[in-house]
Amino acid sequence: MEASVLLKTVGIRATPKRVALLHVLGKACEPLSAEILRSRVRGMDLVTIYRNLQEFVKTGIVQEVRFKDGIVRYEIAHTHHHHLVCTDCGFVEEIELCDMALLEKRVLRHSRRFKVISEHALEFFGLCKKCA
Repeated sequence: MEASVLLKTVGIRATPKRVALLHVLGKACEPLSAEILRSRVRGMDLVTIYRNLQEFVKTGIVQEVRFKDGIVRYEIAHTHHHHLVCTDCGFVEEIELCDMALLEKRVLRHSRRFKVISEHALEFFGLCKKCA
């Protein structure tokens, strides 16, 4: 879906800067930090990028991704997926495979306080072929 249409669909005004920000996120092959987005989107300071990202997250069109390094990254929330992360070079690969229903049931059986799991996030860490 085109960025301006997506923004209008969720009730956000489609300004040129917001469209540009979503366009960069949509073309990315991996989640991007606000600092990287600032280097790729012209004319937007870091505060404006963060403000827009939070608005996008609130409406559900963008999601936050956090890896072990503690850096918050952002990506378009188009499909449920997981990540493979190279611990040497930082390369991130998206994995569309997700068969977590059985594991979620086991987790709930072993939990003393939880009845429902509403979502999950899973990242795998290792070495990519180039670094291995």
